[in-house]
Amino acid sequence: MTRPLTDDEFDEVVDRAAKFTEEGQFAQAADLLADALTGAADDTMSEDLSLSLAHVQYLGGSFREAAALFEQVGAALSSRYDAGDALVQECRYYAAQCRMELGESTAALAAFGAYVRQWPDAHDQGAVDRHLDALVRIMRLEAGADRFPQAHAAAVVLRDATRRYRGAQAPELEEIDGFLARLRRLTD
Repeated sequence: MTRPLTDDEFDEVVDRAAKFTEEGQFAQAADLLADALTGAADDTMSEDLSLSLAHVQYLGGSFREAAALFEQVGAALSSRYDAGDALVQECRYYAAQCRMELGESTAALAAFGAYVRQWPDAHDQGAVDRHLDALVRIMRLEAGADRFPQAHAAAVVLRDATRRYRGAQAPELEEIDGFLARLRRLTD
C-alpha cells in the first residue's frame, strides 16, 4: 500500500503540476497528479488532486477524461455542499464545456442548462464570466441546431443577465441585440 501524502508533499505535487502545465507539458502534469492520487490522504485531498487533474486534462485537450473527472468531483462535492457552491458550479461549467468540445451538443445543452439555474454571486467576477459564457453557449448551440425559438429565448435571458451584471451600457448588449435581429429575420 502506498504511504499517504503529507500536506507538504501535496503542495509540492500541485506546484510541480502547475509548472508543467504553464510550460505546456500536460502529459507530465497529468501523470504526476494521477500518481499522487493513489496516495491521497483523505477525500478532500483526493478531490483537490482530481480537480487539478481535470483542469490539466481540459487544458491539454483530453476532454473526455476531463469531463469524467469534473462530473465525478462535482458529484462528490454536491453530496456535501449546496448545489450553488462555487466549486460545484465550477465543476458543472467545465464538464459542460468538455461536452461541447466533444461535439456532444445535446449533453452540453443539458449541462449548461443545469449550470445556469444557479445565479452567480455578483461579486465573484469569475463566476459571473462563466455564467454569461454558459448563456452564450446555450444561445449558440440552440441556433446551431436551428432551434430558433429556443435560441431567441436564450438570447433574451443572456441580454437580461448581461444587463444585470455588466450594466445598461455593456458593449456586449449591442452584439446580443444584433443576434436577436438576425434571429427575427430568420423566423419572419
